[in-house]
Amino acid sequence: MGKIGSDLRIFEMKLELKIYLLLSVIALAVILQSCCFGAKEEYLGNNLYLSEFDNVDRQILYQEKSCASSGVEIVPMTVMEIAYNSEWIIAKSENKRDKTNIRYWVIKNKYECIPDAQTVKANTIEFDDYNLFKSFLSDNSILLELEEID
Repeated sequence: MGKIGSDLRIFEMKLELKIYLLLSVIALAVILQSCCFGAKEEYLGNNLYLSEFDNVDRQILYQEKSCASSGVEIVPMTVMEIAYNSEWIIAKSENKRDKTNIRYWVIKNKYECIPDAQTVKANTIEFDDYNLFKSFLSDNSILLELEEID
């Protein structure tokens, strides 16, 4: 009876270990599925996200869900300043390494229903002149001020 009892206990311990490992793998899969590893995102509205990859490379992407592995680029890297509300998104982008290729962006952020990426791109205006950008904001009563991103 002693041999059977110890064999049964070994079997129970192995079964408990297998259950523990299986539950650990399931928990890890759930955590990985719900997290955005290597990226930080800020939801701007209408499937638009400010996606940051390494404190340097930031861009505005159209994604149908948070933490998507790909998206449609609306504003290229690197977004240095941004402001937004339910109607507009404004941003400044530049090549951070040598402070060149400075661009200003105005993106419509108010739609009757969630737009697709092409609609967002069609409602995005790019400026390479700060004065033209400020004039557009004034002419359209866009009362946002760009703020540096930390």
